[in-house]
Amino acid sequence: MQVFRIFLSLYFALLMTGMGSLFGQSADFPFQIKWDENQHLKKNLSFEEHAVYNDTLPEVSCFFASESFLRANILQYRLIPSSTKIIEVSEQLATKLSDQFEYTVNLSEYRKAYSIHFYVIPARKISKTQVEVLTEFNINVQYTPTITKSLRNPLGTFNSVLSSGNIYKIAVNNTGVYKIDKDFLENKLGINVDGINPKSIKIFGNRGGRVPELNATFRQDDLEQLHIYVAGASDGKFDAGDYILFYAEGADLWTYDKGADKYTFDKNIYDVNNYYFIKTDGEDGKRIATANLVTDQTDFETSQYDQLQRYEEDKNNLLANFSYTQGTGKDWYGDIFNSSQKEKSYKSFFDFSHSIGGNMEVEMFFAGRGRSQSTVTLTIGDKVFNKNIQRVYVDNQESEYANRVSIKENFITSTREPDVKVSFPSASSETLGWLDYIQIISKAEIVLPATGQLAFRNRETQSANIAGFKLSGFKDQLVWDVSNPFTPVQIPVNNNKIVFKPEGINKEFIVLHPSNGINIPQALGKIENQNLHAIQDEDMIIVCHPNFKEAADRLAQFRAQQSGLKVFVAETNKIYNEFSGGKLDPSAIRDMARLLLSRNDQFRYLLLFGDGTYDYRNINKSVAYDNFVPVYETDQSLNPISGFPSDDFYGLLGDDEGEKLSGALDIYVGRLPVKTPEQATSVVDKIIHYETSPKTLGDWRLRAGYVADDEDYNLHVSDMDDIAKSDENRHPLFNQQKVYIDAYRQVSTSGEKRYPDANKAINNNIFKGQLTTTYLGHGGPLGWAQERILTVPDIETMSNYDNLSLFITATCSFGAYDDPAVTSPAEYALLNANGGAIGLMTTTRAVYTNSNKQLTDAVHELLYSQIDNKAPTLGFALTTGKNKYPGESFRINSRKFTLLGDPSMPLALPQYNVITASINEKNASEFIDTIGALKKVTITGFIADEKNQLISDFNGTIDITVFDKKSQLQTLSNDNQESPKFNFTMFRSVIFKGAATVSNGQWTITFWTPKNINYSPGPGRISYYAYDSNGRDAAGLYTDLIIGGSSDLTIKDEQPPIILGYMNDESFVTGGVTNSNPILLLDLSDDYGINVTGNAIGQDISAILDGDTKNIFILNDFYEAKKDDYSSGRVRFPLNGLTPGSHYITAKVWDISGNSAETRLDFIVADTDDHELKRVLNYPNPFTTNTSFQFEHNRPNTELSILVNIYTISGRLIKSIVETKYSSGFKVNDIKWDARDDYGSNLARGVYLYQIIVHSKETNETFKSKFEKLIKL
Repeated sequence: MQVFRIFLSLYFALLMTGMGSLFGQSADFPFQIKWDENQHLKKNLSFEEHAVYNDTLPEVSCFFASESFLRANILQYRLIPSSTKIIEVSEQLATKLSDQFEYTVNLSEYRKAYSIHFYVIPARKISKTQVEVLTEFNINVQYTPTITKSLRNPLGTFNSVLSSGNIYKIAVNNTGVYKIDKDFLENKLGINVDGINPKSIKIFGNRGGRVPELNATFRQDDLEQLHIYVAGASDGKFDAGDYILFYAEGADLWTYDKGADKYTFDKNIYDVNNYYFIKTDGEDGKRIATANLVTDQTDFETSQYDQLQRYEEDKNNLLANFSYTQGTGKDWYGDIFNSSQKEKSYKSFFDFSHSIGGNMEVEMFFAGRGRSQSTVTLTIGDKVFNKNIQRVYVDNQESEYANRVSIKENFITSTREPDVKVSFPSASSETLGWLDYIQIISKAEIVLPATGQLAFRNRETQSANIAGFKLSGFKDQLVWDVSNPFTPVQIPVNNNKIVFKPEGINKEFIVLHPSNGINIPQALGKIENQNLHAIQDEDMIIVCHPNFKEAADRLAQFRAQQSGLKVFVAETNKIYNEFSGGKLDPSAIRDMARLLLSRNDQFRYLLLFGDGTYDYRNINKSVAYDNFVPVYETDQSLNPISGFPSDDFYGLLGDDEGEKLSGALDIYVGRLPVKTPEQATSVVDKIIHYETSPKTLGDWRLRAGYVADDEDYNLHVSDMDDIAKSDENRHPLFNQQKVYIDAYRQVSTSGEKRYPDANKAINNNIFKGQLTTTYLGHGGPLGWAQERILTVPDIETMSNYDNLSLFITATCSFGAYDDPAVTSPAEYALLNANGGAIGLMTTTRAVYTNSNKQLTDAVHELLYSQIDNKAPTLGFALTTGKNKYPGESFRINSRKFTLLGDPSMPLALPQYNVITASINEKNASEFIDTIGALKKVTITGFIADEKNQLISDFNGTIDITVFDKKSQLQTLSNDNQESPKFNFTMFRSVIFKGAATVSNGQWTITFWTPKNINYSPGPGRISYYAYDSNGRDAAGLYTDLIIGGSSDLTIKDEQPPIILGYMNDESFVTGGVTNSNPILLLDLSDDYGINVTGNAIGQDISAILDGDTKNIFILNDFYEAKKDDYSSGRVRFPLNGLTPGSHYITAKVWDISGNSAETRLDFIVADTDDHELKRVLNYPNPFTTNTSFQFEHNRPNTELSILVNIYTISGRLIKSIVETKYSSGFKVNDIKWDARDDYGSNLARGVYLYQIIVHSKETNETFKSKFEKLIKL
């Protein structure tokens, strides 16, 4: 919707459908603005209360307010200043402002509750350096209340006509009369014709064209029975010569608007067919009646009709053809005009054989792209029409790709058979043009064809009392009045003329001959009975493609058990059958949701289970057709910013909503963009695992990640830190992990800038686990930021299955799931079967930064707090955040955010509370001591319910992290003025991280503080997370702890820590085999504990790969002490992307007293194409009674079928050992043998041979060892 300028001296009239008198009711809304006193260097104008961002005017705070209202037509409104003031500003700012206050007023509906919204730019320019700002003002609104119309009866239509009987589906591709004979019924549809009475044959269908987007527009509910013609039905049998004739509308549809006196063509962008349904049982069907002969004198009679012709060939989605954008929008184009084709004649596509010349209405749409202005010419006979096409900024990827122009002319011509020609003389390799369509409406003589059909109408007849058409060439044809396509009427012909009463309608007629030129429908076959219209009390609908029905049913059952929701699974084809006459149409899905909401106000969730595409009709055959659950595309098809897909369409269910994506969302919508049944199963597995598996319980649920891009004068880092600070106040329970990329060293590689350490930090945080990962900044189909701080390869290697993160990515096109040619990073993250994301609130196209911050902040405000002791669902958080600011700029931007995930899934927030009872035997609420270095600390506490009462049956584990004081951090200004230094804080230094037993709801933990804490006293932070065997968890926070100084006690500790290293699991021995992404395991122990603070230079847990001292891995954050033992613990650190071959890694660790120890591990990264087992041996060898076989392989985390064959030295097989083992690492070492053969007999002493064969079902690979010797003594 356009943002209009309002001049104070004028009223602005907002015309709406059904607008009544301009003298309606009136309401006044007074407001105040308190401007900040110190405006920053005269470059900004800001205030706080009611302030929102305007992406096109970020320097000025805009005013936004909402009030409860009623359903109404707004007639006009005006802003009346009560008080203003003058402010001196920079000339640069003043020039951006209008000389008038600009404002809009609009209405929105949320579940039948209406709100009125006011958006004001409260500053106007009065001179080069002065602006006038509003401090008090009133907005007067004139309106008329409107009555809600019920377009689908919520109580009446509970039984679809498809709910019973034998039903057969057929398809038609054009409007006209179709014929069905016995052969068609028997051999195409498989109907036993002998068993039916022709009188019971019925055909049901719906209108052609698209389902209306606007909810207030009438549409047929369910299916309407057609009146049909059945020849030979009188004998009660359907014989060989019998047939059925019926009138059908195609997928495309011509309509006439009497008010505008205009013919309109509805090009169906979703489907190429319309569909009809045959029922062969039950009551008698409806039949075509014959009208009485009208004998009255005509007052208008003609032999001419309005000939409607349109040439349109959809071949190109222009933004899909551009390498920098994704396919978008509803408009497709046909012929291209370039250096090879600058002119083309289209005469052969139009039939002027019976044209009479005279008045013609011509309409053409064309798009042009070039660096300079060009001209397109349409020639119709002797008439030439030109249209200039403005230049486009071809070097700006975010500008209009091409400019769309139209030629609309109404003229009189004497040429009866004109040529139709399009010329684009500027066409070249850099100046291109595309034809959308040519439409010609003209008068032609009614000359009935010898074969085939002719549809005709004449708008001049509608004003007559009695009208007539003269029919040239009439013999024995049938003439039907098909003005109502469901109830055709046969019109008698008298003296080659039909006479009728128009009754104010531009009536439509069709002439046909039953024996020739009749269309034949396409047989699709019998369908099962269905009745989606029976829905009435469901809380959630899952819309799925039939391919994914099994997985959708499993998710529905889980939702019912886990969340207590009543869930209905609806397959797309069945939705189309009942809500769009079988045609693919997004509005059908929306209408089903609207029907349920009208019956059940508890309906909340809609999950779209399947991928979608902008290419609804599979026009581009070179890419996969992934249109499983359709996506809604905006009207804009040439602008990569304002053209985008949006699943919000399905949630706009108010009476006046639907078009232009305007209004408030009534339900919570999400999508699982799966393409295969395997992906569907995998995603459902992830959701169930996330919500129910004990393996997912961990303190990662208390970590929130904040990632910010650099440059843009710190816009992204400043916005992100503002959100983080707000979260610190409103959600203090969560431990923030900030990765502001300008705080890391920037490096240049091959002319490109990169942040390798920031990339590692993000990936490491995901590996350790983060409840949420939020990003603000640049991005696209390749990942985050120009510096590629998160890429598709990073996402593909994520293995955080037990701690899946919710991603909130306010960046461009990260989740453009509607392009079948490209899998977006967001899709990779959600579809990663080993980890990645549990859901994403992400963007489908380019978005604006200021609105991004608003929406992200609104989501964060809701996401981390329980509501009625329950975690918020993903759908609730995103939808409520979107509805918070219905202003135009925010609304359009927020529509590009989509939820890829289950909207009914709650975030994994801890359920109960952890309370600190005492510290060093002192009441925690009264504790005032300072915790110094090298001090022994004992903390006790308990698990509590929402009323902070002890939960005595809670038995499990508590994870505790003790943080030193906040670290004062600063970015590095890697890009100089584009990235000024920026100060921020974070609890980064960890004093202790460990676990303790919770028994009967109570726990105790002891640890020593390390030597190298920050000695300056200040508040620390203790974070708790607890879980039990029943899947319950709890969290808590203690912040009244002062840390600093040193202890009064002296400890003597000169013993270094003990360090043991492995790769992947404990079976590894140095020199062993790993994959390219192994996990480094370090088991550490020390009398007083391991130092992980990171405060002393060089005293970190660290590792160096292959001697590269310039890239030291800091492992402090990956260490966790063992349960109930502060003296020992483990490091788990991922190494990614190692090349095949030999490597070594050295690790160093420090205890809290400053003593260190080192270890070295040598290992070989296996070539995944190598199918030979390594390091095959048996131990002991020689042996007497027992030995064990072991080997190394390169397929970790896989179930292996293992066969050990033992042979005599002559080659006779004497023993086969068969075992199945899940190998988490690269070594199997526990296949035991008791020296007996297959018959249980002891083997004689001697030398034997053996071979090990391993098969992986998961990868369908087999590995074999060489033959090895073993000696039995």
